[in-house]
Amino acid sequence: MAVILHTADVHLDRGFARAGMTSAIASARRQELRDAFKRFVELALQLEADAVTIGGDLYEHERFTLDTGHFLRQQLERLGRTPVLIAPGNHDPMTPDSLYRRIAWPDNVTIFSEGAFRPVPVAARLTVWGAAHTAPDTRENLLSGLQVSGPGRHLLLFHGSDMHAVPEGKPAHAPFLPEDIAATGADFALLGHYHGPRLYPGEAPVMGYPGSPEPLDFSEEGEHCVLRLDIDEQGVRPQLLPFGRVSYVTHALEVSAMLTSEEVQAGIRALAEPGVIARVVLEGQAEPELGLDMEALYNACAEAFTYLDIVDRTKPAYNFFEIAEESTTKGGFVRLLLRRLESAGEEEREVVEEALTLGLHAFERREVRAS
Repeated sequence: MAVILHTADVHLDRGFARAGMTSAIASARRQELRDAFKRFVELALQLEADAVTIGGDLYEHERFTLDTGHFLRQQLERLGRTPVLIAPGNHDPMTPDSLYRRIAWPDNVTIFSEGAFRPVPVAARLTVWGAAHTAPDTRENLLSGLQVSGPGRHLLLFHGSDMHAVPEGKPAHAPFLPEDIAATGADFALLGHYHGPRLYPGEAPVMGYPGSPEPLDFSEEGEHCVLRLDIDEQGVRPQLLPFGRVSYVTHALEVSAMLTSEEVQAGIRALAEPGVIARVVLEGQAEPELGLDMEALYNACAEAFTYLDIVDRTKPAYNFFEIAEESTTKGGFVRLLLRRLESAGEEEREVVEEALTLGLHAFERREVRAS
C-alpha cells in the first residue's frame, strides 16, 4: 500500500491588504501560513508518506521573496528521499521569472514545468501525471486528449477549475469537467484551486480538492484540511484530514435593546475567542441616541481579538412617516426622500435609505459618515 499526502493553495507571501489588516497582523498571518506548511511536512513524516503532492498556489508570484524560496527548500529537504511533486497554479505559474526557477531544489523535488501532462513514477506500480500553469491566465482544458498508460495506479496532479463549481462572474483556470478525469483512465485527480475541501462525487470520488490548509479570509469559514490517499490493488481511498488552526468566524450582534455604546462594546468583547479572526455584524433597530462610532468601537474592542472587523447593518429606529408629518425642513426632507423610495429600484433603494438616515443624523448635529 502507498500513502500520498496532498495540499494546495497555501498562498505563502499573501498580502492580506484587502482584509484591511494592519501590517503587524498581516505579517502574523503570513507566519501562520508558513507554520501550516511546516506542520504539513511534519505530518508527511509522521505518516511515512510515500510521496507528497502540492496542487499549485503554493506562494503568490506578485509578492514572493527569495526568503520564501529558501524556506520551502529547507522544509522539503526534511523529507529526505520522499518524492515531492509540485504542479504550479495560476498564482505561482511556471513563468521565466518564477521562484521555482530561482532555487536549487533538493533531488527529491519535481516541479512540473509544462502545460502538457508528464508521468513520474513515485512508488511500485504508482505513477503521478502532472502539469503546470505556464501563465497566470491558463484558460484551456489541460486534460484534453490525455490518456494515461502503463501498469498500476495512475494519479493526476494539477491546478484547475471544476466547471460545476466556478463562481458566477469569476474566470475559470484550466477548466475541466469531472467526466474528463474518468476519460483519461486515471484513478484519481489531486487538485488545487478551490479553497474549501471537497471530494467528488460522493461515494466513489474520482477527484479531491484539499482546500487551503488555513483559511485566508471571511469567505473561507469552516474546517480546513489536507488530503490523504491510501492506494493499493483494490483502489484509491481518499480522506480529508482536519488540519487548520486558524478560524474566521462571523457573529451577528443584535443591538435593538442597547442604549449606550458601552453595552455594544461589552457585547462585542463577549464574542472574543483565542485564535479566532472575528467579524461582528451589528444588526437590529438602533435607537437614534445610540452612538455607533465604528472607529471608537474598534479601538475599544480590538485588543480582545486576534483580528476584529465590525460591520454596521443596523437600521435606525426612526419613524420616517411620523417625521414626514412635521411642518419643518426636516419633515420636508423626509417627504422628498420617501417619494423617491416609492419609485426606486433595489440598488437605489439602499442608497436612498442610507441618505434618509444620514440626513436625519445631520439634522441632529451628529457625526455623519457615509458607508
